[in-house]
Amino acid sequence: MKPIILLFITHILFPFNASAWDGYDWTNNSYIDVESFDHGGTGEGDVEYYDYSSGEYKYGYMDLDSGGSGTIYDYDTGEFYFIEMD
Repeated sequence: MKPIILLFITHILFPFNASAWDGYDWTNNSYIDVESFDHGGTGEGDVEYYDYSSGEYKYGYMDLDSGGSGTIYDYDTGEFYFIEMD
């Protein structure tokens, strides 16, 4: 019984959040999930995201406006994608 209680208390004190930040890529008409976004409080910075249209993880630079819309510059292709985040 003690291990179950300890596990429950640990889960409450240290919750695990495995969700990504959802968005939509209007350029490719597909969904994206942002896995990590290092914006430093400025709304722009390096980003790792999953692109559902290609089925791959990609890296780029995201620049967001207030309200959650903006662009991602893909480091591999050199293209800009217009996005809107939830």
